[in-house]
Amino acid sequence: MSRMSSRWSASVAIMLLLSVLGIAAALAYEAQQAARSHRTTAENVLREYAAFAAWEFSRVARRDLTDTFGSLVGHVAVGCQSDVPPDLVRIKAKGG
Repeated sequence: MSRMSSRWSASVAIMLLLSVLGIAAALAYEAQQAARSHRTTAENVLREYAAFAAWEFSRVARRDLTDTFGSLVGHVAVGCQSDVPPDLVRIKAKGG
């Protein structure tokens, strides 16, 4: 009977070992899927942040250009109304 018992124990050990290997393989697969998912999420967040930063930069640049151009046109218009040419050096020194 001890021979049958040792065969049964060996079979149980092999089954347990195969079960553990199967579980380990499944967990490794799930970890790989999670890593891919996290990478995709991070790439999407970075892409959206870059798009927002570009939009914000263009908005601020457009506002600054509009302000500068408006100031320059205002100085020229004042000079034209008084029949005195605008002082471009003074305008440039004021920054716009």
